[in-house]
Amino acid sequence: MGNNFQLLDLDLSILRSLATPIEDDLEVYMNLSESFTGTYGTMYMVRDMKKSVAYYKDMMNLTPEEESENWTTFNLNGHRICLHLADTNQEIDGKGILITNVKGLESVVSEMKNRGVEFMTDIHQVCEGGYSADFKDPSGNILSLFEFRGV
Repeated sequence: MGNNFQLLDLDLSILRSLATPIEDDLEVYMNLSESFTGTYGTMYMVRDMKKSVAYYKDMMNLTPEEESENWTTFNLNGHRICLHLADTNQEIDGKGILITNVKGLESVVSEMKNRGVEFMTDIHQVCEGGYSADFKDPSGNILSLFEFRGV
């Protein structure tokens, strides 16, 4: 059986001169997937913190990881149920808000704005050492980007 393949000796400099750099035709975006480090939890707005905490304790046998009159978390193996006391006039729609851990919050928010994402909030401090910014997806779901910078 003979070999029907011929080896071609191509001058790579000719091929390089014919190539067009990708950057000329496309916008180059930051790879955001490298900035997302996991989820912190899902936040639910509540009207009555004591009643809500009792529900999760009694109905699911959960123990609060952190508990206050405005914020309580229950850790479910790394992903938290986060209860946040709603403002008096705040509408509660029953939807959870996914809180995603990120590194480089300012860069991530800037890049997402460059891509057309409209944020509901600017970057703001939510706890000692913790900062977040919230946006809505096309279906109206709220997502929160969170970065803990330390105390």
